[in-house]
Amino acid sequence: MMYSQNRGAAQYRAVRSHGLVADASPTRLVQIMFEQVLTNLATAGGCMGRITNNRPLDDVTTKGRSIGKAIALIGQLNATLDMERGGEVAANLRSLYVYMLSRLTLANATNDAQIVAEISKLVREIKSGWDQIVTGAR
Repeated sequence: MMYSQNRGAAQYRAVRSHGLVADASPTRLVQIMFEQVLTNLATAGGCMGRITNNRPLDDVTTKGRSIGKAIALIGQLNATLDMERGGEVAANLRSLYVYMLSRLTLANATNDAQIVAEISKLVREIKSGWDQIVTGAR
């Protein structure tokens, strides 16, 4: 019974997420990406707090999967920067994204929750600025 409830909840979240993305403007899509990065980093940080000597295995795999998703999303944000039109802002974001990717790789390898917290703070700062842009565009 528990398995079918979890599966149903996961299916609901997938459909809901698809709806959010399908109807989203490009600026909202970036907000969603930042939100997902933060969600994945929170999950990874929580797992890291429970991991000792690579146990429990579920937390180790969830941490790795969550950091992997955060890295993929940050990589996508980096790849979509318009370096010609974005000028100095885009160059600064690129440097920051590359730094984040490097630090998250280290955090995953060393199980360092402090690095995850550092990157979460940086993402929240960038997201806050982006949220102001989106609010101003409405």
